[in-house]
Formats: sequence, C-alpha cells, structure tokens
Amino acid sequence: MSTNEPKPRSRLWLIFVAVFVLQLAVWIAWFIVASRHPVAEVPLRTAPHR
Repeated sequence: MSTNEPKPRSRLWLIFVAVFVLQLAVWIAWFIVASRHPVAEVPLRTAPHR
C-alpha cells in the first residue's frame, strides 16, 4: 500500500447529521400536533376522596 493513497473518508459525521435532521423533524411534527390539540388542564395531583 502506497503512502500517497488517500484514506477512505469516514461517513460517521453524515450519520450524525442525518440523525439530527430526523430528530428535528420528529420534534417539529410533535409540536405541530400538540399545538392543534391543546390540553385544557393538567392536574398536579388527584383530588382527595371525601
């Protein structure tokens, strides 16, 4: 093997970028769905039984 041959480039950075873009798309979709279906009230704890 000659020392003048270029090393094969790692595509690990491309995988990280693809995962980041996919995660960003999931978050955007989640916020769009959440904005169209608002929650009226979220109880912090259940009411005591009387």
